[in-house]
Amino acid sequence: MKSFLSLFILLLSFVCLTCGSGQTKEEVPKPIAPSQELKTFADSYWNQKCSACHGTNGIPDPNLNPGPRKFGTFGMKMGFFFGGNKMRAGIFRTIRDGKNQAMPSFSKELKEEQIWALVEKIERLPN
Repeated sequence: MKSFLSLFILLLSFVCLTCGSGQTKEEVPKPIAPSQELKTFADSYWNQKCSACHGTNGIPDPNLNPGPRKFGTFGMKMGFFFGGNKMRAGIFRTIRDGKNQAMPSFSKELKEEQIWALVEKIERLPN
């Protein structure tokens, strides 16, 4: 009986976690391969807006609080390799919707294809 109750609680927990709150975030559009013009835009935009927090090479200043996400790491490369479009969609969503006060939304400033160009820029960052 005790193992049945444990199994029931485990199953119920799994269902609750996978169903979420019922709210869905706005869908992430399919990735757009950036043109050379958009790649140039992303490089420039990264240097002007993103590198102050995330570093020019994707490694942020360790003294920043809260610490921004590190992008130019081996772990990120593996995330792109194994996570593929799911990883790209998560980064797209963070740029578009923001995460907190330190990472605002850029949805009013950037077009969809510009955000995808930034995602591709992040993927190109050195490790």
